[in-house]
Amino acid sequence: MLKKSLSIVLVALFVFSFISVAALSAAEVKGKLVSANAETGEVVVQDDAGETKTLMADPKVVDLKMLKEGDMISVESDDSGAVQSIKISE
Repeated sequence: MLKKSLSIVLVALFVFSFISVAALSAAEVKGKLVSANAETGEVVVQDDAGETKTLMADPKVVDLKMLKEGDMISVESDDSGAVQSIKISE
């Protein structure tokens, strides 16, 4: 009985840790585009609270030339700040 309970607890801890890592691996930033440098891949976004976030985009993944300063955007990035996608808000 103790062995079965221990096994259930260990499985639950494993599942919880996996879900936590998956939830932390992606982030979304919404706000106004301050700047986008197509050569370096740097994207700077100002959120609604006025904080600026600097993210890095791979030119093979995201076309930064389509963006212009002042665009309202939604940026999805991984936990290291690497941009996965950018959507221009209407």
